[in-house]
Amino acid sequence: MAALITSVAFVTLLAIPGAPAAESAGRPAHRQPATRQEPPPRILLDQSPRAIEYQISRLTNDELARVERQPGDPKCRPIYAALLTRKGLARSFRDEAVSALTKIDSASPTKVLLQALSGLREAEDDQTAAQLLDMLLAQPSETLRAERAIFAAARTEAHPFALQGAYGAMMIADGSPAAAWEAAAKEGHLAELLRVVPRLDKYDELRTTLFPRISALLDNTTDAGTSAAALSALPYTRRKAAVFDLLAREVIGPSPAANASTRAAAVSALQLIPDSAWTKGTLEPLARALVEIVRGTPPEHRTDPGTIAAVYVGEKFAAALPDEPRRAVRRDLRALGVRVITIETVPEQLLFNVKWFVVEAGKPVQVVLSNPDGMPHNLVVGQPGSVRDIGTAGAAVPPTSDPNGKPYVPDIPLVVAATRLLNGGEFERLNFTAPAKAGEYVYLCSFPGHWIRMYGVMLVVDSLEAWEARPTEPTDPLTSQPMGPQRR
Repeated sequence: MAALITSVAFVTLLAIPGAPAAESAGRPAHRQPATRQEPPPRILLDQSPRAIEYQISRLTNDELARVERQPGDPKCRPIYAALLTRKGLARSFRDEAVSALTKIDSASPTKVLLQALSGLREAEDDQTAAQLLDMLLAQPSETLRAERAIFAAARTEAHPFALQGAYGAMMIADGSPAAAWEAAAKEGHLAELLRVVPRLDKYDELRTTLFPRISALLDNTTDAGTSAAALSALPYTRRKAAVFDLLAREVIGPSPAANASTRAAAVSALQLIPDSAWTKGTLEPLARALVEIVRGTPPEHRTDPGTIAAVYVGEKFAAALPDEPRRAVRRDLRALGVRVITIETVPEQLLFNVKWFVVEAGKPVQVVLSNPDGMPHNLVVGQPGSVRDIGTAGAAVPPTSDPNGKPYVPDIPLVVAATRLLNGGEFERLNFTAPAKAGEYVYLCSFPGHWIRMYGVMLVVDSLEAWEARPTEPTDPLTSQPMGPQRR
């Protein structure tokens, strides 16, 4: 995704006065300032199960990762169970936990993972469930085939994450969705089967065979939940005009089962369809339908994910329209909605995948930060030219055990807005109003040492429409060179 920085450019960055040095050539610096290492936490394992659970619940993720444990000791089972299911932990800790629990419980990884999925809280643990489902479904198809009876039995499990794992594994084991689909339809579980389709990314042929079943289901179901799950699954079966037309139909002329959730599912799914699959004659009515969806949303809910997606998709479709309808749709969306910027960290490179973006002065903005990296990162928006000042001041802000706290974010006037510190696999939506004064504002990761590479420019302009007519490129706040392309 991201272009590698050349060695010459890397040396140039390191030569900036006041910047922390890299640990070695070609490797970004990312360690915190040296501090005295605290001893690993200890859990009193001779207490009652409830007391042990309470002790573990009081630990932060960092403390849990450092807690003393022995892989073969049954007393350590609660520790490994927490490592497997705690939100925000890296994959390596979950792998360690599965390895230990298979020995302690004399069980297969399949059984361990299904049990863990059954214990997750549906309302809070979508990200953890996705990681555990990926671990379960990444096993060889031969392994899943040998344990097919386990998945068939798990269909009686009421927990949605366990059902998703069971139906996904059944389809992989069979090499076909037929038996799993029939069982799910009989037992009222089609929505859970459909929700696991995005996780079958190693089985494209299997997902393709689901398309006729899903498209037929959309024509016949009267259940809004099942319909929403089907719409969300569609883009993973194929990304062609037939899928685009089904999704567009739901937005322009909703089906009998439609409600806000089904339209939101269709809008979100449309983001995954490439422009090569768009039906040109549908674009203008679709874009105008999206404007009406946003117009019908109360202002206080226009930062909700569904409305944000509608604005984003509407902007994409508007860009493909002729001049006059394009300007009209964009004008309406910008008057009604929120400017959305999606940014990801680049794993193992200490970079954001977006180098700069443009917003309109005084208008609402939402930055969606995703962190697929194994290290923690945040995003701090600051005044023009403040990268070094915020990065240096942030290093002096101590970490906190409060999951909603903002370590390494200094409480100084230079900071405009900031996310919390995100662990690997987490994301956050940062809502704020763009400054009223135009200028080249900055954003950075303020984790100690990261700011030297993880920064960019938020270009605030008086009018987006005027800027798009005559676009300008911002200047790198540390090197004073042109920023170049917006994305890496």
